[in-house]
Amino acid sequence: MSIVRQFIEPRIVGKHIGIHPIFTLIAMYTGFKFSGVIGLFIGPIVLIILKNLFGNMLDKGVIKSIFLRDYS
Repeated sequence: MSIVRQFIEPRIVGKHIGIHPIFTLIAMYTGFKFSGVIGLFIGPIVLIILKNLFGNMLDKGVIKSIFLRDYS
C-alpha cells in the first residue's frame, strides 16, 4: 500500500496544482530531506509559490529586462 501511494500521490497532487508529477515528487522529496514529514507538504507549496512568482515575472517581462539591459 505504501509503495502504491508513493507513486500515485504525486500524480494526483500534480494534476490538482498544475505541475508535472515529477516536479511534485522532487519537491516532496526535497521538502522531506530538509524538514521531515512536514516537508512533504511544505515542498510542493514552495514549488507552487516559486512557479507563480517566476510565471508572473516572465509575463511582465521583468526577467527579460534584467538580462537584456542596454547599458549604452
